[in-house]
Amino acid sequence: MSPDLRATVKQAGSRWGSVVLATAFTLLFEYAVRGISNLLAQPLLFLLFAAAYFAYFAMVQDLSVRFRLRDRHLVGVAFFTGTVYVFFVSGLALTPPLVMGVNPLAILFVTLVWWAALQTLLARYLACRLLGNGESQVLLSPVGWGAALAVQAMVILVFQLSGRVPALTPVAAGILILLLIASAAAVKITLPPREEPAPGTWPEPVWDLLAGASVVVFLACVFFPAGDPALLGPFTVNRTALQVVIIWSLLVAAVMALHRLARSAAGRGGADPLYP
Repeated sequence: MSPDLRATVKQAGSRWGSVVLATAFTLLFEYAVRGISNLLAQPLLFLLFAAAYFAYFAMVQDLSVRFRLRDRHLVGVAFFTGTVYVFFVSGLALTPPLVMGVNPLAILFVTLVWWAALQTLLARYLACRLLGNGESQVLLSPVGWGAALAVQAMVILVFQLSGRVPALTPVAAGILILLLIASAAAVKITLPPREEPAPGTWPEPVWDLLAGASVVVFLACVFFPAGDPALLGPFTVNRTALQVVIIWSLLVAAVMALHRLARSAAGRGGADPLYP
């Protein structure tokens, strides 16, 4: 293999490898609440999740390169995507207790704690720390974007056709539209200049500890004994594992937020763990 070809393969491996690793971390999170028994009983669900998250992280990485996204922008992207999923896939936004047709606590917890903190920021941080950010070039072509969006649409359609996700009411639909517009606008108006250099990974011991400990906690939850099932939207989960994951998720999100505030108070507000 020629040196130029070897360098090209290595660069592609770094770019796509971080997407694969972030996807793997998020799948571990998903099955921490479901358990290994659910994976064995419903292997097609695993493939559906894997495709959805791989497409999501490919899009996120591409957007990060194109628009120099930092952690605050990734929170907005995660909130936007998580809002779509909490309404159309899990349906938790539409399960009681309801206020104006939606469950505000479920929306905030799923989008900010699970999607933003764990499934996006921490997952990408771990992937970038282990494999490098690989973000010197955009990842997706127009055809790639079409394929990634098609995967997301397919996942949403599958769950909508399952009949287990509550239907939108007119008021809930209005709230959904407002949330999507607000999160997209928040990202748009805070984008850095296009000429700004591409950000790189900033090693941070606190986030290293959170990522490593999360892997250990989630792996332990995957192998919790079955026999204590509960419903989380359309999904069957392990009740004990779900309680552990919720508590751990809140702890991780709180530490991440406090760490960010401490850095800002110290005059390092422009630097964040993912991108200095």
